[in-house]
Amino acid sequence: MFPVRRLLFLIVAIASLSLLAACQEGSSSTSGSGPKGNDAEWKQVYGDGTNDVSDVIARVGDIRITSRDLELYLDELPAGQKGKYQGADGERLLLKRMIENALLIQGAVKKKLYNDPDVARTIISQRRNTLTSAMINYGLLRDRKPTDEEAREYFQNNRGNYRQLGLVSARHIETMTKEDAEKAYERLLEGGPGNQWLNVMSEMSVNEETRKQEGSVGWFNQGGTIPMINGTIKFTTIAYNLDMGLNPPFMVTGRWHVVEILKRENERPMTFNEAKDQVEVEMLAGWQDGLIRDYYREARKTYPVEKMDRFAPGQGLTVDELFSRAMMVADGAQKIELLNLIYTDYPESDRADDALFMAANVALETWTDVKVAERYLRLLLEEYPDSDLAADAQFLKDNLYNPDIINPKSVDDLRK
Repeated sequence: MFPVRRLLFLIVAIASLSLLAACQEGSSSTSGSGPKGNDAEWKQVYGDGTNDVSDVIARVGDIRITSRDLELYLDELPAGQKGKYQGADGERLLLKRMIENALLIQGAVKKKLYNDPDVARTIISQRRNTLTSAMINYGLLRDRKPTDEEAREYFQNNRGNYRQLGLVSARHIETMTKEDAEKAYERLLEGGPGNQWLNVMSEMSVNEETRKQEGSVGWFNQGGTIPMINGTIKFTTIAYNLDMGLNPPFMVTGRWHVVEILKRENERPMTFNEAKDQVEVEMLAGWQDGLIRDYYREARKTYPVEKMDRFAPGQGLTVDELFSRAMMVADGAQKIELLNLIYTDYPESDRADDALFMAANVALETWTDVKVAERYLRLLLEEYPDSDLAADAQFLKDNLYNPDIINPKSVDDLRK
């Protein structure tokens, strides 16, 4: 997702340029379709478009600069540059920079550089990118996130992905030699006065960090990390599989360890509360993509799309050629885009339902993404209820979250 701060910086950075194209109502433009406006519009080259009642701190011709403008301009700068403009002297430097920008802008307007094709193209391109990003980040996604109900549904539908790894709690004695490790082990087995854990550990362990914790290495999983131990991954891989209680010495990276396993928690399914943060992160991209694609679908009803010339229906690539091309493409994302093109460009063709069905299959095979597959199957059933594939699509949709089918990777998995 386009970062909000980056988007704000882009909006303000191009404000002066985009308004150049609107500096004079009725002014000529080489493109013939460039934006037009009144004389005052181009003068707002700073700020955020809201009513600014802060003090005016400078005027450059017809352009005024306010205290609020100075604050916003500083906020727009890359983090690495902001330090240069801190304090009273920094503010003066920043205002100087803003004044120089205003001088350049007024000169560009006077020379009508907004009519230059290269400049106009840049203005239009940056405005297009800004408004596209603004619609996604502000119009569709701002202040929206999956509800707890949606997150819980995602968790239930993907329970196989959320498991608490097995854990063990242990303590150890670390020695430099095998002989010392065996001696420590024998003393612990013997027990009695002077041979209790704290006695042996404090006398024989060379690991200063774990000595402070009475030899405890805490909880760890198989192959996990314990910062206090060298060769930690090998250590946890071995120690995880030891029996409960005291175990014979073993060596890791030149050091010997006597380990006592104190507690063990077996691997188990996570509860929703345990997995909630992970669920929200993993479902967010697909959830946002769904919002955007639903918007495209609804927007086509509000803003009818008509393709002409070689892109008109029946011109250029035929639907069968497009479908064949999609089937030959190896990249899953591109394959889905081509299949989507069939649905959007040839909705009346007998290939549109095939394309949606195949897109669901590709989503599973490429991303193991049940949610995306469900969206394509739902579209097929809603848009083409009389399709020969409707019964198969309904069956597959009903079984995407079948608990007996863990993480389906293809439509064939669902048919088994």
